[in-house]
Amino acid sequence: MNKEQARAIFFDLDGTLVDSAGDLATSVNHALSVIEKPTLDEKIIRSYIGNGADRLIHRAITRDYEGIADPELYQPAKSAFLKHYANNICTKSALYPGVEDVLQALREHSYQLACITNKPSQFTLPLLEALNVSDFFKVVLSGDSLNRKKPAPDQLQHAAEQLDIAPAQCLMIGDTNTDISAAMNCGMPAVFVTYGYGLAKDLDQRFSGPHIDRMPDLHHHL
Repeated sequence: MNKEQARAIFFDLDGTLVDSAGDLATSVNHALSVIEKPTLDEKIIRSYIGNGADRLIHRAITRDYEGIADPELYQPAKSAFLKHYANNICTKSALYPGVEDVLQALREHSYQLACITNKPSQFTLPLLEALNVSDFFKVVLSGDSLNRKKPAPDQLQHAAEQLDIAPAQCLMIGDTNTDISAAMNCGMPAVFVTYGYGLAKDLDQRFSGPHIDRMPDLHHHL
């Protein structure tokens, strides 16, 4: 995509703008302790991030990416996780290198910016505000903002409509197949970041877009 085509840039949050795995892992392990389940290594919890808090908790309890936990375990674990994470949302979390500079440069070049995440809304803005980047985004959509979340196209379509820009003139930046599939399902170009929580081998086979190893490399694809 060249600069004349791109008018808006959409960013995933966890694993793309922010390395939040440390705080998420601490809260997940707190929740597991509450239900008397063994805790997990942060590396494993990192691999479970990407589809929102509900799936993260199910995966952590079952140790299965597609697993569904027993409701008697899931409900108290989820409650414990949400309460703990709300109080520890930005203890270890930090922007990835170059993110703030890239956001600033994009805004100065008149790109419209949106943050589109599957993170629950109660955490999205507090995290963006704690990291002093909330003002960059004209649109922020969370996993519970609409009826469906990524990989469904709804959030991306809604953001494009709010900005009055066609999806084909937007660009989705994300670190998991959830982000890439959402873009493809919306007819939107995408860029995969390799430094986050997803793996390139798991990407939608339809995807032939660029991969970047660090956020400042994004400018090569605009």
